[in-house]
Amino acid sequence: MKVTKQDILKIKSGTSMTFHFDSYESLKSIKTYCYQLRFDSEKPKNVRRYTCSANNEKLILTITAIPNEQEN
Repeated sequence: MKVTKQDILKIKSGTSMTFHFDSYESLKSIKTYCYQLRFDSEKPKNVRRYTCSANNEKLILTITAIPNEQEN
């Protein structure tokens, strides 16, 4: 499966999306890319960063959009 930047940016704040990969290398690449997106200017304003949870044996990656903390 090919995951694009737009696929990741479509994940709404506070929600997750799961992706299935054909190889570990692809999974690892997207996992690294998610970390880098925290600094991207196109990242939605209500998302602080993206976290990943991987099952390396089944080649499944769950990406979660972590919401910004509420201002008081």
